[in-house]
Amino acid sequence: MLLGAVLFTAITIGKAQSYTPTTTWPYYYRDFEQGTLKTSALEEGKEGLYNISYRDKRLHFIEGEFVRTTLLPDFAAVQIGNDVFQSVNGFMLKVLGKSEKCLIVEDSDIDYVALNNTGGAYGSSSTTIGTMALSSAEGIGATNSSNNINHMELKLSKENGKQLPLIVKKYIVVKGMRIYATKRDFLDVPGLDRDKAKAFLKQNKIKWNNVQSLLLAGDFLADELQ
Repeated sequence: MLLGAVLFTAITIGKAQSYTPTTTWPYYYRDFEQGTLKTSALEEGKEGLYNISYRDKRLHFIEGEFVRTTLLPDFAAVQIGNDVFQSVNGFMLKVLGKSEKCLIVEDSDIDYVALNNTGGAYGSSSTTIGTMALSSAEGIGATNSSNNINHMELKLSKENGKQLPLIVKKYIVVKGMRIYATKRDFLDVPGLDRDKAKAFLKQNKIKWNNVQSLLLAGDFLADELQ
């Protein structure tokens, strides 16, 4: 099967966030949005109300009054609006670009150091306020052990949290590997001829923040690592 065979054709690069996620609403979207889930077993796709959790990097969906989640196999993808997220090693990552040989994805991690270092307010110490924020982020949303979070109760608490700082990185996904999009990580890929790889980077002037450049790099890796 070609890499990303169940991906949708519409991919929006660099969707602007219109809101700020918080510790009580650690989601990519302001609310659960209409979307379509596809896997190799779902030819027509499954319509639903979906969101992507920053906390566990999994797909959350509405079922009745509750927020649910499920662990999806690799190559499962969901389209929400014009955005596409694909399961990579169990995590739902935003697809920035794709070819027949590779994917370029965006991964967002919660910056717990920044979250816990935020100064205190109303007499609270920074340590106390940080612990409260960390606990809130860990406890929110649906998980396998707590899969009965009421959607409306969750929405009512979204404004009570503090801003959720994120660390956003780009990765090249090729041959089952997820490679951080930096020169060092590219050259350190096991089995890669470093001298040939260096010559490729120099000749093609690869820019590590440019999706089209990263697709060239991903295709090169796919060809070299056969």
